[in-house]
Amino acid sequence: MRYETTMIKSDSPSASTTVHVIDDDARLRTSIFDLLASIGLNATAYASANEFITQADMSGPGCILLDVLMPGMSGLELQAKLLELGQPLPIIFMTGDAHVETSVSAMKAGAFDFILKPLNIEKLAEVTTLAFTRNAEMRRNRAATLEAQSGVQRLTPREAEVFAYVSKGWSNKLIAQEMNISLIMVKLHRSRMMHKLQARSLVDVVHIFDGINTRPT
Repeated sequence: MRYETTMIKSDSPSASTTVHVIDDDARLRTSIFDLLASIGLNATAYASANEFITQADMSGPGCILLDVLMPGMSGLELQAKLLELGQPLPIIFMTGDAHVETSVSAMKAGAFDFILKPLNIEKLAEVTTLAFTRNAEMRRNRAATLEAQSGVQRLTPREAEVFAYVSKGWSNKLIAQEMNISLIMVKLHRSRMMHKLQARSLVDVVHIFDGINTRPT
């Protein structure tokens, strides 16, 4: 059963920043839920991985506090599922058994951190704060990538060609020779390309090109 906190202190990251707690132990889930509320963190809680997938709003900022061993879909299986869905919320695994192989597997698969039960309030506050920071960075990067992709879609075929060459560090003269057009036309296409991409320098162009060609959609 899902439930959520309403207590947000003034020094909390944001009323929309949420810790999603997933644990099949009802008592422990309530305890963690209350612990998060006591340090001013907004939270939602779920009894299973399936409940989380079907009910959680993962569109907002936050992180996931996830039990490793649960009936049905395990924490590691949920982690894999969320990776498939391209879900960017950082995952903090929690367990009562410091099993090295499990920890390594989780971290290699992209887990943000791994903490032991019973949870220490100072450690919990520290790791969730760091996870929020990571998530904020990921959300900014994703927004920047989407904005860049939108700009690229507005490029004409010629501007797109110039974009690719400029991203490789080619000079205007070399681009003109390769495209068999005048230097003036290269400069015109380049100026329009940079305006549409909101790029102010060669470094910006390279970052945008690398971003749209290496980030998963």
